[in-house]
Amino acid sequence: MTLDQVALEMPVRIVNFTSIDATEVARLSGMGLRTGTTVTKLIATPLQDPVECLVGPQLLALDRRLLRRIQVEAL
Repeated sequence: MTLDQVALEMPVRIVNFTSIDATEVARLSGMGLRTGTTVTKLIATPLQDPVECLVGPQLLALDRRLLRRIQVEAL
């Protein structure tokens, strides 16, 4: 499943990135989005984009198109 399909407030673990080049993976890694990291979607904004996600101790606003390319598994 992908991160955009996950219900709000359900913690999941990142398992893979699809259709993302190495430069973008490095940028995401710098923000804390790495394989094995636990992510929780918290808030869907009124227009559904971006979506606020808790990644470790930080809150990130992530584009829904990006969420579709992050493969996750339930904890």
